[in-house]
Amino acid sequence: MSKTLAMPVDRRRLLMGLAAASTAAAVTVAPTTTRGAGPLENARLIALSAALPAIADAYHAAADAYRHMAKTLEAATPRAPDEFTEVGTADPINDRRQPGEAEVTVFGGYLYRDGEKHPRRIVVTSWHVSRDLSYAKRVMRRAKKVGAVSDFLVAEEEVIRLKTLLAKTEAYEREFNAARAFAKGEYDRLYPVMASALNAFAAHVTATMDEEDVTMEGLLIKAQALAAWGGIGSDDKFLAGILGKDWHGKIAASILRHAARNA
Repeated sequence: MSKTLAMPVDRRRLLMGLAAASTAAAVTVAPTTTRGAGPLENARLIALSAALPAIADAYHAAADAYRHMAKTLEAATPRAPDEFTEVGTADPINDRRQPGEAEVTVFGGYLYRDGEKHPRRIVVTSWHVSRDLSYAKRVMRRAKKVGAVSDFLVAEEEVIRLKTLLAKTEAYEREFNAARAFAKGEYDRLYPVMASALNAFAAHVTATMDEEDVTMEGLLIKAQALAAWGGIGSDDKFLAGILGKDWHGKIAASILRHAARNA
């Protein structure tokens, strides 16, 4: 730690530094390298400030495109016909004894229908219907072989019903699988762009925070970078906590250093 940062700063000095920061914040930062007789701000810090808007805009454009896609396709997830489902009675994670499988979105998350507390359970699938249809056909053939007309007619009616049901289940499953495949393709197309833009944004803010701020202008540049990073999407807040865990500390250290210098 430098001697300047190690210097004790009392409340009066801290307030003086914050007042100076407020004064500087009222003036738009201009990327200049001439300050008359005063010290010059770090040229690399000024260059980073000039590049920040384009990098932040690139992230927000990529994030908006990805999130719009995800929200739209998730909302458009094909719903299983009611005759294939039962209303869920509990959270799928906490109660795995419910019948069937929880209904999910094209991205794999649980699907919550309007007005229903828990995801529905899909209890009728093409696999189940195919199994029952095979059994019904065997019964029909056996009844025909032994001449049991009544049993044959009942089995024949069941075969017809199951064939109709199988066509419905297969149609729903084809629709869902097609929607899921399309969603995966859109995810593979848009998520890497957003992730790359986010990493570039984080790297730029990190570089800004790592540069030395010589004057209050430099401190303001860092504050602007931190404010820009604070505008990232809610889904990226976890990453923000990892990458930016020491940034606020660096801002605080700069404030204290400038307060001590201006006291």
